[in-house]
Amino acid sequence: MLNIALQKIEDMKKIIFAAFIALFFLGKANAQDQVKVGYVVVDSVMTSLSEYQAQMKGFERYSAQLDAELTSKRSTLQTKFQEYQENAPNWLPDIVQEREKEIQQLQTNLQEFAQQVQSKLAAKEQELLGPILVKIQQGIDDVAKEKGFTFVMNEQVFLYADSTYDITNDVIVKLGGEVSADAATNNE
Repeated sequence: MLNIALQKIEDMKKIIFAAFIALFFLGKANAQDQVKVGYVVVDSVMTSLSEYQAQMKGFERYSAQLDAELTSKRSTLQTKFQEYQENAPNWLPDIVQEREKEIQQLQTNLQEFAQQVQSKLAAKEQELLGPILVKIQQGIDDVAKEKGFTFVMNEQVFLYADSTYDITNDVIVKLGGEVSADAATNNE
């Protein structure tokens, strides 16, 4: 469900990482400028927010509705195909051809509808998660400024990161989410 959000995060991560590397290798930072890098686990922030949980329930309902339509269309196709297999030997050639065309059309329609379902789900996910991602970014920006971070990266960028620089719980609190007990002990 988070494919679009994760892809955007992945793209953002690459851009930020490139900027981070460029800053150090180009030597643009003055010796007196202290670079402070933090990180955040965006997935943890997102899942801690009640808005996210509510939006995902809506998404699941929408997904179930589309899945029911898809299942109904599959069932119709299977019924027509089974009827064709059972009765084709007894039908006139014209009727056999007509039913074959009907089944082919149903199969084409089913494939097109399945593609539409995927597109609709991706669009709905973007519609529902877009505002949440904007809110999360604002929370990250605010916490980074408050704590004096020069850069904040997604935790997935690092092979190792000292939890001292993890601002995930700070962002969660800033946004009014609930910090899990595990997260609270990991960030101390």
